[in-house]
Parts: sequence; structure tokens; C-alpha cells
Amino acid sequence: MKKTLMAVIILIIAFSSCCFAADNNSVKSGILSYLGTTESEFQIALDDLRKSVAPLIPTDDSHLEEWEDYDMFEGFLSSLVKNRRIVKFYDSLLSMQMALRAKQVDEIVLPEAVVMYIVNNNPTQYEILFSLNMMPSTISFGFKKGNVELQKEFNSAISAMRKDGTLMSLEEKYINQLGASEPAKAKFQEFKGAKTIKVAVTGDLPPIDFIAADGTPTGYNTAILSEIGKRIKKNIRLISVESGGRSAALASERVDVVFWYRNRDGLKVPKKLQDKNLKGAMKDAVDGVILSEPYYTWDTDLVVGRAQ
Repeated sequence: MKKTLMAVIILIIAFSSCCFAADNNSVKSGILSYLGTTESEFQIALDDLRKSVAPLIPTDDSHLEEWEDYDMFEGFLSSLVKNRRIVKFYDSLLSMQMALRAKQVDEIVLPEAVVMYIVNNNPTQYEILFSLNMMPSTISFGFKKGNVELQKEFNSAISAMRKDGTLMSLEEKYINQLGASEPAKAKFQEFKGAKTIKVAVTGDLPPIDFIAADGTPTGYNTAILSEIGKRIKKNIRLISVESGGRSAALASERVDVVFWYRNRDGLKVPKKLQDKNLKGAMKDAVDGVILSEPYYTWDTDLVVGRAQ
């Protein structure tokens, strides 16, 4: 699994670290737990990469315009140039939001669609600080290694849904046009005598991965699953797990499928840094997990703070 947010934050901090020696200010940044790396490994890799590229970075904003990729920095450089990021993992969106409100972290990082949804629903609680647009990200389905047949069935359904426009129409309904409304509940068709596929949902990326107030999983991912179930003619059963527990639930066979975030190549590295091994600290996936082709893509993560 590509550690998209890790890569983005590592790069941004690395790019802006030229002033770190003179200013040891730090910012506590909350993110949802990553599968395949620990918080301490994440922090060590982040700091090591930061130091390794610091000599390459311009010493003031005026020299940034000499870079071919200046537009990558313009929206957020001033917020990061003096501040080391200290990362804190959270196993659920709720615990991360509570930490932000309690000032245990200074900011949280989430996909653009998620940020817009929670800001639209809580305009007085959150403010968008800046965007991170250096790593396109995706969602795939994760399966236990060896479950190749189910992987193939899901891939076939996803490809057909992309070809006939279903993926786009569901994205429009459940994400792009939703605003502050709660997404509609998807209907799952029952196939008598067919195998039941257990899928883990977390509710941690509304309106993508969403659990309604009554405890019912809903949102874009469930709509996708409803359509896949119809196409492969198998029953879908949704099981709630914490984001950080997805890998364990899959390994123990409590579930057959999990949502797998940030699975995409395409790290946008400025030309002056392309000879650096900026991907060296990333773990591609957890051992024992295979992935479907991605079915949803976002280009921007947003950093959110507590509204003053």
C-alpha cells in the first residue's frame, strides 16, 4: 500500500526544512493509522528524509520561483517552512477529531472530499489550512493473499463499472453533489444459496466510507459494493472495524475484503529532487494482502485546523 499521506508530508517537510536549524518550532499533525508501518517508523523516516534533502532547498521564498515546480509549494510553504511535523496516528476519524478539539494535535490531514464533507457539516469547528497536491491517491479493495478468485471477480466488476459509467455516476451522487447531506443508504440484493462476502467498513472517510447516525454503513463505498454484489451475484455483508484494525480483521478471516487507501504510483517529485531516493522509506503493502484495481481517485489532501 502506497503511503500517500506519509509521502506527501515527508516531501513537504523535507522541502521546507532549510530553516529548521534556526527554528525548532514543531506542529503536531494527526493522521489515520497506516497499515504496514508504525508511528515511530513513520516519524524516523520523515525526519531522516527531511535532513537528507534540506541542503537542496532554497533558503527563502524569492528563490523558489527559480524551481520548475514552484506551483507545488505556493499554497503551503509559508505554513511549513519553520515547523517540523510530529505525526500522531489515530485508529478512527472520531478519535482524531476529538484530539484536534482538545488541542492534542494542531492539525489533521484528510482527503479533500472528506474535509469538504466535515467542514460543510461543521463550519464553525474546522478551518482548512492548506492543501497537499503532490501525490494522487486511490482506494482499492484488499484481499487476503491467495484469494485470487475473489480479486479477479472484483476487478472484472470494477472494469465493467468504469466502462459503462457506473463508477462516475455513483461518485457524482455520493461525493461530488452531496454537500452536507447524509448519503443515501445503498440496497443490497440477496442471492439465495450464494456465498456471502464479508467486507470491513470503518466510517472514517465520510462520505466515502461512512456510517450513518443509526449505525448503518452507507456512503460511496457501500454503493460500489452493492453494485459489485449484483454483478458477481454474491451476497455482501458489512462489518464495522476500526481503520487501524483492517489488516488484522483480514488476516484472521473475520472479513474477506477491506478498503485499502492510498494505493497509487505517481509521486510528484520536483525535478531538482528526482535523483533522491524519496520513496525509500515507504512500505508498499502489508505482507499477505493483494489488491484490486483502484475504483476511486483523489488528487488533493487538505490539512485542517480547529476554527478559532
